[in-house]
Amino acid sequence: MELRHLRYFLAVADAMSFTAAARRLNLAQPALSQQIRALEKEMGVTLIERGARTRGLTEAGTCFAVRARRILLDAEGAAEEMAVFAGARRGRVRFGSALQSLTEGRVAALLAKFHRLHPGLRVAFREAHTRPMLDLLGTGQLDLALIHLGRGDGSSALRVEFEDTAVEIERLYEEPLLLAVGPRHRLSGRTSVRWKDLAEEELVSFGAGSTVRELVAKATRQAGVQMRAPISATNLGTVRALVSAGLGVAILPREALTLPGPPLVGVALTAPRLTRIVALARNPVRYQSPAARAFTDFLREGLREERPIRGSLFR
Repeated sequence: MELRHLRYFLAVADAMSFTAAARRLNLAQPALSQQIRALEKEMGVTLIERGARTRGLTEAGTCFAVRARRILLDAEGAAEEMAVFAGARRGRVRFGSALQSLTEGRVAALLAKFHRLHPGLRVAFREAHTRPMLDLLGTGQLDLALIHLGRGDGSSALRVEFEDTAVEIERLYEEPLLLAVGPRHRLSGRTSVRWKDLAEEELVSFGAGSTVRELVAKATRQAGVQMRAPISATNLGTVRALVSAGLGVAILPREALTLPGPPLVGVALTAPRLTRIVALARNPVRYQSPAARAFTDFLREGLREERPIRGSLFR
């Protein structure tokens, strides 16, 4: 068994298709099939159920996939660690952010500052919602991710904490979630609103995998409110533009209303109040390179303390 066999197997396991996996690996499909059969013969078990199409992993294959990912992470970490001993001066950090409001605000400036302080270190950046981001961490495709958890007042059911994932989560700070409305909306003059006041509103929501979306769904169920959600968007800027134009309301973190863009009004939510928790997440199995450690420390220091939000956007 060689590391390439593990990569081949995981490519098929992830794609659930020999054809797609072979294309991704730049291999001929018969050659890939032969490698997988050789691996199965050496292991003495069938890893992948085959038919007219790839049907899925066997029980043994599912177990082996977990171990194979860990082995590859360890091998990659060992190579990075030895590069440090060899005197490598350059490094790469694979960083993801699920918090568009922070990315557009403080994180962009922090990334630029980090590059100035460490010109030999490169940060590869990507965006996704929190749940997909945790999947990327779990499979070793990211070193570090900025995510958010969520909670609401008065009920243990109002929590989104991702305790089912095998990642290490460090909480940094909290901020409230607000109702965002356009400047001419009927609720724009209110100091606060209860969830029952939103029963007739249309909600501009985030896409699947968003912490805010999951927390809002829990809050509406608890309050007994049914909100129509005909519009869903993955981009914060799109959500802000739609709300500002009067096409609905949205639930946004407080910092999202401080960003440049179309005019919005933030109104406090009550019964229950909702809070997002900004956190850093990493895979504890993966070797933390000096570059990743330096970037983690830098980002933690830059984001640890919640900065006061000023302006006239909040009622």
